[in-house]
Amino acid sequence: MKLNVKRNPALPRFGAILFASLVLSTSAGAEVLVSRYTVNVGGIPAGDAVLRTTYDAKHYEVEVSADVGTIFDSTKIQGTASGARAGAKLTPERFQLALTGGEQGAIDVNFKGEGGSEETINTRLRGVFDPLSAMLATSLKPHSPSTNPCNHVLPIFTGRARFDLKLHPMPPEDGREASAYVVCEADYAPIPGQAFQKVEIEIIFSKMAKPKFWLVERLSLPKNKGTVVIERAGTSVKGS
Repeated sequence: MKLNVKRNPALPRFGAILFASLVLSTSAGAEVLVSRYTVNVGGIPAGDAVLRTTYDAKHYEVEVSADVGTIFDSTKIQGTASGARAGAKLTPERFQLALTGGEQGAIDVNFKGEGGSEETINTRLRGVFDPLSAMLATSLKPHSPSTNPCNHVLPIFTGRARFDLKLHPMPPEDGREASAYVVCEADYAPIPGQAFQKVEIEIIFSKMAKPKFWLVERLSLPKNKGTVVIERAGTSVKGS
């Protein structure tokens, strides 16, 4: 059974693509958000990342570039996700990820099937998101209290693993106003239909008024080498 997933060590150099896209002008009607993040592992600075999100009424693209690690173990991450958009609904079309350095590997997931044919799409790729598209789907949720960005389940396929991520809200902390920040925690089920398991993932979103967008403000995830904390350092916005 063909899964439309390729691991290709000869993927394009996403770093060059990301740099070029940052200096090119945006298409009419498109929103472009470029966010810079710092990365800490166990409380020690470990690198930085850039997340570039472009979307209009019909399409979207998310690009990530990161350099994380120590002088003894460093990993560079380059990835991109693209697809179709209809309001808050996103339909992934392509997801590519390349790791070099301490960790190496490449992933290429074609959600559209060979030649864009519905008949060639594997059933495991129907109705699921890649990680970057899942994040954008949450960021684009409306701002009303009934559509809190933490109140949904995201079926995710990374190119290597399939799981469901359930986001639910936590009370605001550190004096943050509930109207501006939303704190989420996450449960996950590695296999569809399996009971959700508690994990120590915490995501904080901040609300932008224009464009209406939930920015990922902070994400913390426990790992063997210490808790990984990714925190937003700044965001620039272009577009209408």
